[in-house]
Amino acid sequence: MVAFWIKGGEDRRWSFYVASNRFDERNLHAAYREVLRIRKEMNDPYFEPFQVRLVGLTEPMVKAALKVYTKYSAKIPLHIRGQDFGGIDVEDVYLLKGPTGEYSMPSGREVLHEIIDQEATFFQQHGNSPRKMKLPVLMAYDLAKCGREDLGDLSGRVFMDGITVFEKEGFHGMNVEIIRDRNAALEFE
Repeated sequence: MVAFWIKGGEDRRWSFYVASNRFDERNLHAAYREVLRIRKEMNDPYFEPFQVRLVGLTEPMVKAALKVYTKYSAKIPLHIRGQDFGGIDVEDVYLLKGPTGEYSMPSGREVLHEIIDQEATFFQQHGNSPRKMKLPVLMAYDLAKCGREDLGDLSGRVFMDGITVFEKEGFHGMNVEIIRDRNAALEFE
């Protein structure tokens, strides 16, 4: 999960982005209800729930924020002025510290859930299961954190031979291509 403020876009107003791999069409309404519950609990007249944007981790501006978190984690919170930020011309970006004080990589199980959720979305959109997964290298490393209870015998081979096992063995009945680009996103074909 990552959170940041952006002032920019067409309306040039501040928006608070909260990004997580748990936000999708199935649970977005429940997540926004939680925002309203928090607003009521805070009882802060300056907190405007319509400024909150709940988005997935694949949005271009989220990828830009994650890149900044990774590169400048020691300097977070960080204020950035006037630049292109994930394809959006912004006036200001303000990146917040996470709950532990800095950005942390997702657990293997979180990555596994993201893969399964996006695989299901592919099936819903195309009517068949994907044949190939383009797995970003950083996600492959996170997936390698999974143990035997999540990956079965594959976890032992990953432990011995590294993430290239995903390409050799496949995953969830799919061929796997590891994309060795830090900015790559998970894709299915």
